[in-house]
Amino acid sequence: MGIIDQYAGFLIDLDGVVLLGDDFLPGAVEALAELAERELPHAFVTNNPRLSPGEHAGLLRSGGVLVEDDQVITSASALVGLTKSEFGSGIPVVATGTPSFLSQLGEAGFEVVPLEDWPRAEAVLVSGHEDFTYAEIRAAALAARAGAPLLATGRDPTMPMPGGPWPGTGAMLAAIETASGVEGRVTGKPEPAIFEAALEVIGSPDPVAMIGDRLDTDIAGAGKLGLDGILVGSGDGESTGASDPAPRHRVASLANILD
Repeated sequence: MGIIDQYAGFLIDLDGVVLLGDDFLPGAVEALAELAERELPHAFVTNNPRLSPGEHAGLLRSGGVLVEDDQVITSASALVGLTKSEFGSGIPVVATGTPSFLSQLGEAGFEVVPLEDWPRAEAVLVSGHEDFTYAEIRAAALAARAGAPLLATGRDPTMPMPGGPWPGTGAMLAAIETASGVEGRVTGKPEPAIFEAALEVIGSPDPVAMIGDRLDTDIAGAGKLGLDGILVGSGDGESTGASDPAPRHRVASLANILD
């Protein structure tokens, strides 16, 4: 009996499991097609905040994956949801992130203030991006020191990319935390909120497994909710971190869940 036969549903990481950058990893599309063919509920859970759920879904569809926009839950969409639930929409915020992330904030009703207007901010929202600047560290740190809650999409120090890992949101959050003396709250894996949102999407079948390439986020987060973890070797051979409990299965690639 293959791994796929042991579960009624799956949560699946994207970077290092399905994709490396914008390229599909070998066998991933075929494995996802089998899940769809068997009508096994599944959702994609990613700590990569650079794209919206719809943009991630579009990238998956471009490779032939059958997926709806709401099957993708990102650390950024989880952050938007948490901020709205705790502080309401419409508040002014200092925010760092990709244009896509900033657009999500605008669509949710938040006012992203210019960095020099940091005293107006009622929250600081941190999401990693390639154009991160000293000015962003300064504004975010000053606002956090002044009492604005500091929230971030995740603590992943790196993200898998062709040619080697790139700095992740965690590296940028660490700079702001160091400058402000304030510890941020995060919404990405291994925190429960992102997993709970994904389970709601797939209807919480039983049993469910989380498929991921990181012990410290994917597997550890799954364990907090009592889900089995399936550890996949990442595209560049790197799987980092520690986990308790240990993964239930270890496989070389997503395709091996069919074995």
